[in-house]
Amino acid sequence: MPAGTVTALGHVSIRIEAGDYVAISGPSGCGKSTLLHLLGCVDRPSGGSLVFEGRDVAGLTESERSRIRLTRIGFVFQRFFLLPMLTAWENVELPQSEAGVPKGDRRARTRELLDYVGLAERSGHRPSQLSGGEMQRVAIARALANRPPLLLADEPTGELDETTGEQIADLFDRVHEGGTAIVVVTHNPVVAARAGRRLAMKGGRVVDA
Repeated sequence: MPAGTVTALGHVSIRIEAGDYVAISGPSGCGKSTLLHLLGCVDRPSGGSLVFEGRDVAGLTESERSRIRLTRIGFVFQRFFLLPMLTAWENVELPQSEAGVPKGDRRARTRELLDYVGLAERSGHRPSQLSGGEMQRVAIARALANRPPLLLADEPTGELDETTGEQIADLFDRVHEGGTAIVVVTHNPVVAARAGRRLAMKGGRVVDA
């Protein structure tokens, strides 16, 4: 290994099946976010193999990985990352537009999702006009816009108070019950307790499964 190289993950073997609900916990710097980035096809592994729906991610072009991220994987982040100049409706509609979904279908899906997360009446509001919990609900709706089979969430309740965090955990339960596989990185025991599988990481390795 070249001098100065840092190994973020080592000897990690994990398999995510359709419909799984997996929670990953561990101290800061243990490799949780790195693992999530790999599972989300954001990064390529420098060693070993990563297979998504039968395809070796290391052999895919950036365009192919981008298409997977757009249509096959939904992402939810701690800080929401909504586009501030767009309304809730426009934030949810945008990934569908990028995926080439026809306008009529986009409108129907966006309306369905905002109703699903309980924000139909807030669809015309921009992020600055929404509470933290409302922004995270919009972010979840956006993540589900293209009906991905896998949802990845990085500390989705980290910016929220306890009560709002429980509401978001309830929403994840509903998403999972609908058949979507979920992998969530979290320090929140309320969120982790909802998962069917719990993994603990330390020093770039899975130490408990």
